[in-house]
Amino acid sequence: MRFGIIGRGSMSKRRQRCLEVLGYDEYFTWDTMDDSKYDDVVTVLKPDALLVCSPPLTKQIYIDLANVLKIPCFCEADITEYTGTYYSSSTMRFHPAIQKIKELIGNGTLGKIYTFTHHCGNHIEDWHPGCDKKTYYAMKKETGGCKEILPFELSWLSYLFGSPIDCTGFIDKKLNDPDISADDVYSASVKFATVTGTMLVDIVSRPAIRELRVVCERGFIEWNWNDDYVFIRGTNEQNGIISFDKGTAAEGYNSNICEEMYQKELANWIAAIQGKEQYLFSREDEKAVMEMLRKVER
Repeated sequence: MRFGIIGRGSMSKRRQRCLEVLGYDEYFTWDTMDDSKYDDVVTVLKPDALLVCSPPLTKQIYIDLANVLKIPCFCEADITEYTGTYYSSSTMRFHPAIQKIKELIGNGTLGKIYTFTHHCGNHIEDWHPGCDKKTYYAMKKETGGCKEILPFELSWLSYLFGSPIDCTGFIDKKLNDPDISADDVYSASVKFATVTGTMLVDIVSRPAIRELRVVCERGFIEWNWNDDYVFIRGTNEQNGIISFDKGTAAEGYNSNICEEMYQKELANWIAAIQGKEQYLFSREDEKAVMEMLRKVER
């Protein structure tokens, strides 16, 4: 297969690494800084599939082109739902910890699931040190970091608990930097198909945090993404650590951001467009997640 990749930022580079690991070395990249037009390049080079790694709110024209050319289109996670036919990213579903928690919930290790709490935060100035605050999308109110984090986290929480059905929440602004207009704290109560719980996402936490606690009939399932294990705190002999292989991170990335989950996601997508298996994150899932973001912001 031959792949076209839109964008040359960090996610484009990561997807290139993934393709090579998976044995695909036929691909080309295009960026808005190029002299050529994207539609001319894609039409001439004729990829078998398109990966859209452009910034938030910019992907529609590339999806439209892929649809016109009738080629599969994969889009990185975004802060909006686009129109047309495409596959949306949900990388954390492939993280070994999430896979392990999914297994524990599925086999009823601690009985019925009652509720959960989740906190994900990472100070915005640690995202891309040295970036221009006035142009970096995650620092702007319209495309802020929390607006990106909330649906990103919801996409894998819905893998554990079923599609989100309803939510309510609050938004706050704490940072006083005049060059950062983005709201920086989103707090939400979310009702999923099987359970209701609370979420807190922010762009003020330093150091970064991602912690989940699932309250069950006979104890807790706890996970901190700095660890290479899931902890079961039960009411009987089930207390203990369940270890997993965290995988490896690319140079310059936090050790928690394992390359393997991106590789598995891309492998799942390629198998899906080849008709060999079902893609793990459906458009119906994405629609439900994006509706929750809109509800919190309303």
